[in-house]
Amino acid sequence: MGQMEQVLAEFGQDIGLTALEPSAQGHVQLRLASGALLGASTQGEEVVLHYAEPVDRGAAELAFLGMRLAGRTETADDPVQVGVRTTAQGEWLVVGTRLPLDRFSAREVHRLGTYLQSWLAQVRENR
Repeated sequence: MGQMEQVLAEFGQDIGLTALEPSAQGHVQLRLASGALLGASTQGEEVVLHYAEPVDRGAAELAFLGMRLAGRTETADDPVQVGVRTTAQGEWLVVGTRLPLDRFSAREVHRLGTYLQSWLAQVRENR
């Protein structure tokens, strides 16, 4: 079992899912009870973790505010990238961060998932 599979299995157990595993392409995405999405994907020797919430209006404005906030963020430990994703269900504000594959763990998924969720809440509050 590879590191991605092992971490997702541990994280899945933590949240009550018995069979959480990545797709053949190395991606996984969960819909949370709030309707938000939490996902992870491998890209080379890194993992991209993302958190997304639906936006009923003003997605571009929120993304711009998020980009400004990301530019002012002092910490380089967990740099955040901001984007908008448009689907048939509407627009989503997406925030993500990258981490080296060797730092990827169930604990980091919990920590970074919470960090990205609070980071996105901060963008919404600054609207």
